[in-house]
This record gives sequence, C-alpha cells and structure tokens, in this order.
Amino acid sequence: MFKEILQSSVRTLLERPKIIRLALLTLFCFSVVRLYYIIYYFNNILIRKYEGWVQISDALMYFITTLNEHHALLTVIIAVIVIIVWYLWLYPIGQASIVYALHEPQNTNLKSFMKGMNRFFPMLEYWWLSIPFWLFTFATVLIRIYLMDIFDSIMIQFMITIWWVIVILATMLWQYAQIIIALEWCPVFDAIKKSTKVAASNLVLSFKLMLVELILLLRFFVIWAIIVWIPLWLVYIAVWLDILNNSFVEGIIWVVCWALILVLSYINCIIEAFFITYWYKAYIALTKKEE
Repeated sequence: MFKEILQSSVRTLLERPKIIRLALLTLFCFSVVRLYYIIYYFNNILIRKYEGWVQISDALMYFITTLNEHHALLTVIIAVIVIIVWYLWLYPIGQASIVYALHEPQNTNLKSFMKGMNRFFPMLEYWWLSIPFWLFTFATVLIRIYLMDIFDSIMIQFMITIWWVIVILATMLWQYAQIIIALEWCPVFDAIKKSTKVAASNLVLSFKLMLVELILLLRFFVIWAIIVWIPLWLVYIAVWLDILNNSFVEGIIWVVCWALILVLSYINCIIEAFFITYWYKAYIALTKKEE
C-alpha cells in the first residue's frame, strides 16, 4: 500500500496541476517565512563559525543600504507585514483547501478555497497546537541550542531526546487530523484522537509516510542551504572586488535573489502539496479498508 499511495500522489499532482496552483496561492507566504528562518539560522551559523573569512554582514548591510538608497525600505517593511498576515491567514485555509481539492476534483480552486475558509478556525487551532511538534520547529530549536553552546549539558541532551521522541510520535500519529478536520468537521481534539487511533492501527504505514516526510524535509533544507550561498557569495565577491556600486552588478544580484526566492518557495509549495496529498490518500485508503 505504501508504494501505491506515493505513486498515486505523484500522479495526482502531475495530472491535476490546479492543486499545485492552489498550493502556490495559499502556501507561498508560508514558504517565504520558512525560507527566512533557514536563511536566518544559516547566516548565524556562518557568522559564528566562519566570521574570520566570510563576512556575511557585508551582504546584509548591502541589501539594507540599497533598499534605503532607493527609498524602498518602507515598502519592504510593508511587504513583510503583508507576508506575515497572509502567512497567518492563508496557511490554515490552504491546508483545508488542498484537502477539498483532492476530495472533490470536480470543484474549481475557488470553490475549494471557499470551503477551506469555512474550516479556518479549527485548522488554525490545530496548526498552533501542532507547531511545537513540527519537524521544522524541532530543527530550528536544535540549531538555536547549538548556537548557544549548551549541548554539553546532560539535562539539555535528555530534554532534546524526549522532545525528539514526542515530535516523531506526533508527526506519525497526528497527520490524519487535518484531513479529518477538513472532511468530517470534527473538533480539533476529537480529530487528533481519531487520527491517533487510525495511525496506531496502521503503525508501519504511518511510520513509513512519516519517514518520507522527514527525508524530504532534510534533503530540502540541504538544498536551500546550498542555494542560499549563491547570492551571498555574489555579494561577498562584489564587496571583495569593490564593484557593488556598479548598476549592472547590482541588478544581477537583485535578479538572482528574487529568482531564488520565487523558485525555492514554489518548490516548497509543491512539497507541502505532496505531503497533504499522500496523507489524504493514506487516510482514505485506511478508512475504506476498515469499512
């Protein structure tokens, strides 16, 4: 069943590009915020470990100075506020919308989005409840602890180990909850209970699906970290050659930065849509099997 679910999920996304478009519409701001966190922590690691030869601060100061010179700093601040608001508002709707688009393929994206809006508050409640148990949240906190140099503490190591076990269990047992909330209009805690029961009854399949999510996220983090080097090195080389004031060089750097943001965010939307798709298909398959 595991291979069939993954293959079917890939076929669904390939054959129904409107799901990708719906994910791009609703999850783009979520992807941008996630990209920001990766750049932020990646930047902190570089500054902490390699400050002697890679001056990342030059890159950051360049962007801030350039925006200020073009009187665009206020515009960027407003854009950041809009992204944060859209991130908080659209992500829960997007999750439910994609589930409805999968469950009712005859519907347009607009109709799926409107139905997703009806589940905004329970999806938001589930989102905030599950954030501490996200693999991404655990990874960012782990990096923060690493930067604070407190890994040597036995108590910290013990707490991290316990949290890691809880995160793995929650990722494996709770993933059907968002599907249940959207399709069956269950209260959040009832959906979590039902999800746990379904996952525990099919532990091997749920574990394999959780493992796929973990591997894809880790691989994507590595790809993001590598790609983030491109604009940073462009700025670093431009600073070293003292050609930052050249309008052509400046234009290339800005084009590369924005292109990477768009491409990476688009890829992340596809991955998020894939996660929702295969958890949805697994839940439908398991409930049919129980019947």
